[in-house]
Amino acid sequence: MEDIKNTNFNKTTVDDRTFQPHLIVQALAFTAILYFTVGDTSPNIGGAINPFLESEVQLSATVGHAVLQHTAQHSRMPPSNLRVVDAQPHTWPDNCLGLGYSEVSCTQMPVPGWQVAVASGQRRWTYRTDVSGSVIKLEGKSVSPSE
Repeated sequence: MEDIKNTNFNKTTVDDRTFQPHLIVQALAFTAILYFTVGDTSPNIGGAINPFLESEVQLSATVGHAVLQHTAQHSRMPPSNLRVVDAQPHTWPDNCLGLGYSEVSCTQMPVPGWQVAVASGQRRWTYRTDVSGSVIKLEGKSVSPSE
C-alpha cells in the first residue's frame, strides 16, 4: 500500500497560524482607535450643564400652551391667570397615561409624555400628557393648600 501525503494540510495549518496574529493586531488597533476617538466621558463636575441635555427635559411651548388651554376651558378661567409651575418628562405605562379608567380599555404600551402642574393663585392642577400634548388628562381634582 502506498502512503498518501497531503501537503496542503500542513500548509493550511501554517497559514492559519500566521493569520491569527493579524486578527489580534487588527482588533487591538480598532480598540485603540475607538478609545481615542470617543474622548473623555468623565462626569461633568464643574457645574456646567450640557445644552443638549437641558433642551431634552424642557416642556415644549406647544404642549405647555395645550395644557394651559385645556385648564382654562375646564376651570373657566382666562389663560392669562394660569401658569405652568412644574413639568417633568415621564413615560406612562399605557395609552390611558397610567390613570386606568375602568370604562376604557387601555393598551399596555409605554407612552412618553409629561406630568405638568398648572397653578392659579392657590389652586393647582396636575395633568398627564403624551409627548405631543394631543392627549391631556387631569391627574386628580383641583387642590388648594388649605384642603
